[in-house]
Amino acid sequence: MNTVTFRLSKHKPAQAIALAVLVLATNPSYATNYTFSDLGTITGPYAGTSAVANSINNLGQVTGYDNVNALVWNGDTATPLSNLPGGLTAYGQDINDAGQVAGINYYGPAADLYHPIRWDGGVATQLDTLGFGYYNPAFGINNHGQVVGSSYTGAALHAVRWESATISDLGTLGGTASEAWKINDSGQAVGYSYTTGDASTHATLWNGNALTDLGTLGGTNSTAENINNAGQIVGWSLLPDEETTHAVVWNGATLTDLAALGGTGTTSYAFDINSSGQIAGFSEIAAGSSHATLWDGNSLVDLNIFLPENLIAAGWVLTLGTGINDHGVIVGWAQQGLDPATALTAAFKLTPAAVPLPGALWLFGSALASFIGMKRRKQEVTA
Repeated sequence: MNTVTFRLSKHKPAQAIALAVLVLATNPSYATNYTFSDLGTITGPYAGTSAVANSINNLGQVTGYDNVNALVWNGDTATPLSNLPGGLTAYGQDINDAGQVAGINYYGPAADLYHPIRWDGGVATQLDTLGFGYYNPAFGINNHGQVVGSSYTGAALHAVRWESATISDLGTLGGTASEAWKINDSGQAVGYSYTTGDASTHATLWNGNALTDLGTLGGTNSTAENINNAGQIVGWSLLPDEETTHAVVWNGATLTDLAALGGTGTTSYAFDINSSGQIAGFSEIAAGSSHATLWDGNSLVDLNIFLPENLIAAGWVLTLGTGINDHGVIVGWAQQGLDPATALTAAFKLTPAAVPLPGALWLFGSALASFIGMKRRKQEVTA
């Protein structure tokens, strides 16, 4: 929470105006509220199936999955996506503004095979691999239909990019393995790579054929989770204590610790960043549980303040903010219960709703009236 201290003085009424403007500018919660949506996974048709939301595009379409199918939500209505032939289940990982989805098809423990998919208009297309089975996921897709993920080389996973039917090995920072998580519209991809000698894993930017080691906050490991079209990158890094992980943002070469709701010794991760620089992820609170978090400028917002009271009473917690679009709409995961064997997972959406102008004017008017009242009282006392 940002705390602003004002020192009252005898100066001009302009100070009251400045005071009102500053209150609105430094306290986003006064100017923004969020409407909570259960995406049919708490009380609707997918209740009890552990469905989750992973990504949202700028048209408000959401992708994720339940126990069996990859899903796409148009509004609050989910539609299953078809599996590849022989597939047991599928996972929607990312969705672009054309509604294309990147994801994974799972063939089961006997086959031990995860295969990359791109869905176009709900039709599944199997993407190529580097020639081996095992684990070949597609994680990110941009508005040009370029897809990134990883593919098994026979010895390790390598970050890859798909353009139509062509797969390209993006390489590593000198270590044996790498994975790419997301790609922006300029074709810049981010993820992680093992460094030389596999001494550590570092957040990595692939820009064409050039690899950039994005570094850490002083700990051994870091990962880049997402990149927006301005080239801002979010992810996480170990701190120098080698125990605590914090969400981070890279603006060019500048790496910033985004901190955590529970303070320095608690964990946080950043998963997505929109064109305005708003970031979604999660933070541990002081008690140690994970809460979905919005980083908006210098403010950390626990998104559970927008969870309806009846769901709080039923034991639900918003645990992860996984996606945020350019309109500020946030999607993520909610959980009911702490026991992994019985806990339910659900998909949620939070839609920003600006405070009406009269509310802002009321704040301004209150500050101005307060100033005038103080001035009159001072005149009465000194008269």
